[in-house]
Amino acid sequence: MKLAIVSFYLMESTIPLAKYLSLSGNQIDIYSLLPYGNQNTFVYNFLGNPQRNGFVDAITARTAIGENLNSYLLGLKLKIFIYPDRWFQKLFLEDFIYAYKLAKYVKKEKYDMIHIIHFSKRFWLFFYLFLPKKKIIQTLHEVTSHEEKTSFLDASRLKWLIKNSTPIIFHSNISKMRFLEFRKTVTTKKIIENNLTMIRFGLFETYQCFSNQASKPKPNGRINILNFGRIVPSKGIHFLIEAVKILQDKYPINLIIAGNGTPYFEFDNVKNYEFINRFISNEEIVSLIESCDMVVLPYTSASQSGVPMTVYNFNKPIIASDIAGFKEVIDNLNTGILVEDTNALSLASAIEILLSNTELRNKMSNNIKNKYSEGEFSWPFIADKTLSFYQTHQVNN
Repeated sequence: MKLAIVSFYLMESTIPLAKYLSLSGNQIDIYSLLPYGNQNTFVYNFLGNPQRNGFVDAITARTAIGENLNSYLLGLKLKIFIYPDRWFQKLFLEDFIYAYKLAKYVKKEKYDMIHIIHFSKRFWLFFYLFLPKKKIIQTLHEVTSHEEKTSFLDASRLKWLIKNSTPIIFHSNISKMRFLEFRKTVTTKKIIENNLTMIRFGLFETYQCFSNQASKPKPNGRINILNFGRIVPSKGIHFLIEAVKILQDKYPINLIIAGNGTPYFEFDNVKNYEFINRFISNEEIVSLIESCDMVVLPYTSASQSGVPMTVYNFNKPIIASDIAGFKEVIDNLNTGILVEDTNALSLASAIEILLSNTELRNKMSNNIKNKYSEGEFSWPFIADKTLSFYQTHQVNN
């Protein structure tokens, strides 16, 4: 089968999926789509060398991807395409023109299926418009907003998918459920159940390509507790800070908060902490994870998260809120701890369970190794299930 995987960001899961699909003898071409205003996939980026709209030339792309990631790709074709997203470009419909150019190129390749992963703003709408609908598979990462009201543009995209009965892959049961709830509000043609499936994503193996860095040494035997990612109020970092204050007189804790965003918390009376409030490179993320004793994610809402699939590459236990986005991927007391009531006391209690029990931490590390080598979270299983979904809809078409 000849397949195009067109991904808006999310290359951490797209690249492993393409690699394992190719191991079954399929021809896979990856298209990585980046907006002009933010040329960063978190796997590779052009932040220091911004590219013009259109395809990035092969030499520049290969340099940005790096030697280790190129080796991981095993010869897969990865084309990087920059699309317009600035307001004056939209005013003159430049994104419409580039969507037409990209769709024309993709159609010329005569793929059996075109798998689109995630959304953009307007560019996805135009790109989708120009493609043959019967060949499209769509993966939805976030369905409806869990922080605010779903925007008119996001709702319009979902309605297009429903109207055209586009087959959709979800990565969590809660995401699929949210889509089914949204579908009830749409009066146009209903998408059939056979066109909807839930397939997990596995470990973000691409981060292993950046693990040749020396881990940061722990000063004075400190215990590193890490929270990383985009800083927004729904991440609950203020609960983690208060939990550390409860425990810091008993344990030599060093709290590390790393990520870009506007702080909504203070570190008053925290004895030892590091606050890295900026863009974090892949090398830094890997070094921080390898140097930490645990990762704590006290989110107040999430339908899914890529952080566990990054952290579990390095067999580190996770303490997280007992919410839908985490309970589907974290096995309580096996690969981490789920906290029912997200508050400082509950978090402190969960953290202390791991701090006081080295044997449990080691057991969790071994469980993590085993859990993601087989079953629904392993990439061979995911690739087989995805390929079966492709084949079903190729036959139907």
